[in-house]
Amino acid sequence: MTVQERIVAARTSRWLRACARVGDAPRVYGRPSVDVYGGTIRIGNRFSLSSRPVASHLVAGPGALLDIGDDVWLGHGAAVAAFERVEIGSGTQIGPFLIVMDTNFHGGSGDQSVQHDCRPIVIGRNCRIGTRVTITRGVTIGDGAEILAGSVVTSSIPDNVCAGGARARVLGPAGDPLTRWDSASALAPIVLAETLNLPAPPGADLVLADVGGWNEAGIERFAAAMAQTFGAALHASDFAACRTIADVATAAEAARMRIPGTSYGS
Repeated sequence: MTVQERIVAARTSRWLRACARVGDAPRVYGRPSVDVYGGTIRIGNRFSLSSRPVASHLVAGPGALLDIGDDVWLGHGAAVAAFERVEIGSGTQIGPFLIVMDTNFHGGSGDQSVQHDCRPIVIGRNCRIGTRVTITRGVTIGDGAEILAGSVVTSSIPDNVCAGGARARVLGPAGDPLTRWDSASALAPIVLAETLNLPAPPGADLVLADVGGWNEAGIERFAAAMAQTFGAALHASDFAACRTIADVATAAEAARMRIPGTSYGS
């Protein structure tokens, strides 16, 4: 083990010391907040938690269980609060700024007087959950499901599907890039805000020339982020002529037509 690896291991042990169980080879990057107020946090093997550049927050309230399986990766800025039970299945990967709370309201700093209508949340095995996803109380996400960036999941999602939207709905099978394009109009503003560090996703009629950072380098970053979100090849040239956010959705649809091996592409 290198010196740097030993430093990471020592810091990880310190940040996760409140947990009842931590499996082998965990890794914590940055400075998370891990709070146990009379509950239990259990973590499986090879857990990875990012708190850089934004800290993540894990909470288990009185009598609650936060249970995280093996090989789970959790991006920065996450807020995961269990006041009854939250489970994250093995092999699940989660992007930055996740919000998971099994109650509609909770107090801070160990306040035990405000636990309202708790309902367990279960995230299955081998799920893929995008950036800025919110999962509300009582939701179960099936094994192998894929949740698109910016989605709000208010009802349960079956196994092996792709779901997305402000009230997440099933778009098609997981792993099929075509199912993701149905949300191009909704997701483009979110991806743009993330890429260019905007305070909020812009409206569809926003003129891109008025956006700070919409230049050659910014368009390259945006194209790369859109490609990662949709799981298909996108390039800066696809968006260089766009004037508004609405034009971006049109350009994404044109790129969809080029996907090989489908009824749209060759």
